[in-house]
Amino acid sequence: MHRVVSMRLLPLTLLLVVVAVLATTSTIEAYAPPPSTLIRPSSSFKLKSSSLAVQRVAQGSSFYSDNSDRSQYGQLAVATTLFANHPSSQTTTTADDAAATNSSSTTQPTNTTAKQQARNKQLPQKHGRTRQYHGRRTTRPFAELQYDELILLTDYHLGRGAAAESGEKDGEQSAAKEGEMGSHQLHELTRLVSSWSKWVMWSDQRDGRRGQLRRATLKSSPQTTSTTTTTFSLNHSHKSTAAQMAERCLRKIILEKQTGNPRAIVSIDMYHSVIQAWVKTGSHSGLLHASSLLDYMESNIDEELIPSSVKCYVTVLDGWCKSRSKGAEVKAEEMLDRIDGIGGKRRDSSDNDDGTLQDGTSTALDTHNNNNKDVRYYNNVMNRIATSGKSNAGQEAERLLKNLIDQYKRGDKSMAPNRSSFNTVIKAYANTGGKNAARNAKRILNMMENPSSLGLQDISTEIEPDKVSCTSILMAWANSGHGGDGLCEVDAGEKAEQLLERMEGMYRRGNREIRPDTVTYNSVIKVWGKCGHNQAGDRSERLLNMMLCRYEEGDDQVRPDDVTFNSVIHNMAIGNEADSPQKALKLLEQMEESYQSGLIDAKPDVFTYNSVLNAFARSGCPGSAERAEEILNNLENSFDKGIWDVQPDVCSYNIVINAWGNSGEDIGVGKAVALLDKMSARTNEGKASLKPDITTYNSVLHAWSQSTDRNAPVKALGLLELMFRLYESGKKEAQPDVLSFSTVINSFGKSKLPGKAREVRHLLRRMQQLYKDGQDGMQPNIFVYSAVLNACAYTFGSPNEKEEALKIGIETFEELQSSEIEVNHVAYGSFLRICRKLMPEDDDRRRDLIKRTFRQCCSDGQVGSTC
Repeated sequence: MHRVVSMRLLPLTLLLVVVAVLATTSTIEAYAPPPSTLIRPSSSFKLKSSSLAVQRVAQGSSFYSDNSDRSQYGQLAVATTLFANHPSSQTTTTADDAAATNSSSTTQPTNTTAKQQARNKQLPQKHGRTRQYHGRRTTRPFAELQYDELILLTDYHLGRGAAAESGEKDGEQSAAKEGEMGSHQLHELTRLVSSWSKWVMWSDQRDGRRGQLRRATLKSSPQTTSTTTTTFSLNHSHKSTAAQMAERCLRKIILEKQTGNPRAIVSIDMYHSVIQAWVKTGSHSGLLHASSLLDYMESNIDEELIPSSVKCYVTVLDGWCKSRSKGAEVKAEEMLDRIDGIGGKRRDSSDNDDGTLQDGTSTALDTHNNNNKDVRYYNNVMNRIATSGKSNAGQEAERLLKNLIDQYKRGDKSMAPNRSSFNTVIKAYANTGGKNAARNAKRILNMMENPSSLGLQDISTEIEPDKVSCTSILMAWANSGHGGDGLCEVDAGEKAEQLLERMEGMYRRGNREIRPDTVTYNSVIKVWGKCGHNQAGDRSERLLNMMLCRYEEGDDQVRPDDVTFNSVIHNMAIGNEADSPQKALKLLEQMEESYQSGLIDAKPDVFTYNSVLNAFARSGCPGSAERAEEILNNLENSFDKGIWDVQPDVCSYNIVINAWGNSGEDIGVGKAVALLDKMSARTNEGKASLKPDITTYNSVLHAWSQSTDRNAPVKALGLLELMFRLYESGKKEAQPDVLSFSTVINSFGKSKLPGKAREVRHLLRRMQQLYKDGQDGMQPNIFVYSAVLNACAYTFGSPNEKEEALKIGIETFEELQSSEIEVNHVAYGSFLRICRKLMPEDDDRRRDLIKRTFRQCCSDGQVGSTC
């Protein structure tokens, strides 16, 4: 019975409880508690009107004067006026404080909720400030505030004065005089410096995770939204603002100290926090701000603090070393010299011979000298020089290496160069390119193998060559053709294989650091492709077979990848052997079978198929163009049917079009035009990857120039006009270039059409006008002038037509000589042919003009087989 009555009274009981809670809440809201008892705003608080909040704080008005704003701005007022009373800024609460608080009101809200108390018990406390922020533990002051709230708080504290320490009078907040800021206000500014600096650090780490996620998304889906890009750009702007806020707070404290405020203390850690924030913005302007603040610190701190400021210099040094901006390597080396200068000051100011003070303690620089960290600074600068792209990068990096060696030989054991020091110099020479660079890289390797020649026998094991050293040498040989004809030394492939054999021997003798792997073999194969050897394809295939055999025997370190197969196929494609296309196709089929069977992870991609297509296009054998188009069609059909997920691209079509253009067959130009029409049709169907580009159109123009069709020049000119119309309609990829004009001119030069000299001169004048109108890519070059002269030289027809061609040829040659273009042997040969074929033998000018032209050709050093 009692149980039934209780169940009936339960709804009434719950109703009474709710009424009581609402009544209590109304009592709390009607009571305006003192600022010291208000709770801290939650992290989910969203600021609605920062300008209104700033205005009210500046006027000193109570945020509780307007009930409508009480829930939105009441907590923010206390957050900006008495932030020291918040849980994050109070490490402990004394019994006296608790008693005073309890005596003020029994309805006063507590500083932390039960949920916060339970969470704080689970988290390890660090100075009472470790807490959760966005699911992460953080020691950043004011971590619960949003970005806009923190800006508001910073602006308020920068405008506050000493009156805030003693309270406002008569509702007005008086401005503080410089040098009279209170200790609590200075403490809050110090915390803001730390908060803003750590905000940049946290944001930088978050960007790293976002970058990984974005790269993974791009890899899986190339279609990205504009929202992602906007998020990243806004975050970069926020980081710059955060660094600026940190520096403003720091300079405010510095100003207080300079005006005689004894309570203002500026530490090296505060400078370092702001400098690190500017560096972490990742921008060139941020590095300039950091360097400027470093200069200001150096000129304003006490001299005894300079040795302990080395971490500030190191932070700026690392920033310049990681920067991709032009001239960053120069800034990095300047910072390295300044760090060396600090080391000199430390050694001069130390009391003992070992650089320590008499009390046995070490300075800050001693800590940075441990574990060869000074060498790390040199290595970072050398690495930045190596990636600078400068032509003398190798010499600059080697100069720093010699500086390291000299310091070590003078007795500074902390400056001993290590293996990374030598490897970085080799990398610098490898990136520079050129035959001398390859020899210099090999010379550095010889230093590592013979350390006694440098007086470094004591650290021979630390600088012993490893796999990175040898691989860098291989890359130096592969890049040794840069700046010349693109080919390295003919025997570079042999040298690369010899080095590979040495590495194998050193590994068998116990050097585990030099074991060749897939990257090493790929580098050797690349050298074979760059040396231009006629056996490059066969030697590359032999290396691939060695890798396959060792992998099948259980050596996972030499497992062939897609780079391996693509490089071998490429080397076969550029070979001059008659069976190179068939070998490349066979290797492609082997690659497909191995991937489908699970033997290797090397999956053929579009570059693989394009290399095979290029092998057929370059061979020039009968039927090679037809075979290339057959492979292209099979690949496209397999993709359309879902059998294979590799789709031909515009480069695939361009290769086949070029193959038909060079085939010499009568149907070649027709096939090339048909492929161009097919690409346009597939583009209209939505295949954006098959949109014809300038290379496509130029390849078809080349096919017309090789055609035996009598009207080929006219059709080539018609295609050129079509390109102009497409470009004017908005298709930028169809814009004609210098190659387009020179190809059409060559097509006229090979024809027997009447008036072709007049037509090619018109094309030349059209190019010159386009160049004057602002199209820089339309400036005629030596190939265009040579093509015009050649068309004039092979003019046939009536004497009047030949006379016109002679006149056009002489004018064109004189124009070429008066320009800044260097006349080559082809242009000289074409003009001499004009004089010989178009001028009558009884013309008195003929012999004199030929004689003067030949002498000028000899004077310019252009005497060749054409002349």
